[in-house]
Amino acid sequence: MERLGLHLEQDKQIPPLSARILALLILHGMQGTTFETLVKELAASKSSISTNLNRMVVQGHILYFTKPGDRKRYYFSAPGYVSRMIVSLLDRWRGESELLARVLAYKDAVNAAGIEGPITTHVERDALEFFSECITFFTALAARYGEREKQYNPHA
Repeated sequence: MERLGLHLEQDKQIPPLSARILALLILHGMQGTTFETLVKELAASKSSISTNLNRMVVQGHILYFTKPGDRKRYYFSAPGYVSRMIVSLLDRWRGESELLARVLAYKDAVNAAGIEGPITTHVERDALEFFSECITFFTALAARYGEREKQYNPHA
């Protein structure tokens, strides 16, 4: 659990306790875990766990359900990890592409003006082509996994 928690903390940029809660919910699966179980297993204060649970529900990292006749909430990790990861990669690649396009435009302008000797642009052109192909492929992949992950929530 600790290794998964550390990974989630770094990957999602969330506080350590939130990461440990999310790790525990991932390990417990879709059956859900109660607040009381989280307090017991994580040995953290009720207020800290409550604060982190509420924040993660708002952020969409976790969901909860209730059972008929039971007042407890059962928390579980939100389905859609793969599609959210792909969307995160796409956002980063789009940002990289935009920066590379600006660098390339600058180099092209300098080369066209003949201000300096020719500045090479093949690295930026190759990188833009690579990002373009990745973005096309992963956009389709995100849509496919997004549809598949809708089936993963037995409590919807």
